[in-house]
Amino acid sequence: MKKIVICTFLTVAAAAVLVNIDDRCATTAPEFSLKNSYAITLRYDKSMGEKTVKAAVIDSYYRSVASSGKIIRWNTSTFPLKVYIQDSADVPEYYREIVMSAYQAWQRASEGLVKFEFVESPSEADMKCYFKNTDNKKSIGVHSFTISGNRITDSTIIFNKTDEKNHSLDSKQLFSSALQEIGHSLGLTGKSASIYDVMYPIGTKFNTEITARDLKTLALVYATVPDITNVALSNSERANLFTVSEILSTLNTPVGNDTKNLDEVVANDISTHLALAEQYRRRAEYEKASREYQAVAQMKSDRRSKSEVYYEIAVMYLDAEEFSNAKSCAEIAMATDANDLTDTLPALIDYYTKRSNSAIEQLETILKQNPYNKHAYKLLCQIYRDKHHENLLNATIRKYGKTAGEEE
Repeated sequence: MKKIVICTFLTVAAAAVLVNIDDRCATTAPEFSLKNSYAITLRYDKSMGEKTVKAAVIDSYYRSVASSGKIIRWNTSTFPLKVYIQDSADVPEYYREIVMSAYQAWQRASEGLVKFEFVESPSEADMKCYFKNTDNKKSIGVHSFTISGNRITDSTIIFNKTDEKNHSLDSKQLFSSALQEIGHSLGLTGKSASIYDVMYPIGTKFNTEITARDLKTLALVYATVPDITNVALSNSERANLFTVSEILSTLNTPVGNDTKNLDEVVANDISTHLALAEQYRRRAEYEKASREYQAVAQMKSDRRSKSEVYYEIAVMYLDAEEFSNAKSCAEIAMATDANDLTDTLPALIDYYTKRSNSAIEQLETILKQNPYNKHAYKLLCQIYRDKHHENLLNATIRKYGKTAGEEE
């Protein structure tokens, strides 16, 4: 029997693109609202067209999960998974409640794609959560699968009782960490390019909402025949699922319009432009999505808000691996608002285009000038982890961890 520890670190992505916007006159009400723009498919199977699957792959980090080697996930026929959360007198009462609420958040956000049942004994649990102080206080939680052959026998998450200063864990940080470790335990073992996703590596207090990208990745993982699972899938269960290669092959399939003609929708407010942008983004119509995002940016009154919109456009282009557009966007984002996030954009583009040495040099310069830049710090740590430069990683943590590594 062997234990595999899954620690997935994600990197922040940011940039934007400037495109022309057609003049429009608002004469009719939109067909959908901002809320509807985030509606997503939470179950994929072979009954769906290649274009639908491709749009989900592009707007997720499934490729990163698949690149980690093997798809490890639970057989949905065994849901709800039984979860044990230690009731320890050595930690505040809210610890257990927060971890429990994180499981409930995944179940609720996935609309029941994943389900859990809480039990009082670890012997009857599939997933076990404990509160123990470990040697690594920089990470609130760590997840591991116990695997025998190609079978998951259980999943364990250990949360530190205290932080590096021996203080009780901040509730938001614990919740963020719990969401991430539960994501690992469900099979999300890859990298996300977005700092907003729950699966972003270095825990932050604001990663407390499961995003559409998190959910799309989860849905695609559970639409894939697993290499390792808890109960072998039957032939009928496997027949309607994809292999990794089948899902990735959809990237060569163009994504066109469906039955709704979005070009006929007239937008005159931020919500409708955002809704259009998200719909075009799902269809991989990036120029049209960029046009709608930029319309939102033009309706914003301050530079920082405009820069945040440009950030979303950049994530879209990075997900689509259109790096030349992302590079152009970075220049625009920096011109729009110079801040800690936009300062890291050139290094980020270098990182994504396999020029890690250049990215490292830029990030080290940024941190020397501004040791509080958490975006530069996180990206630099990520690069060192990817390159297995443990000495440089530890030196960076020692030097900048107290300034840039902690959220206020």
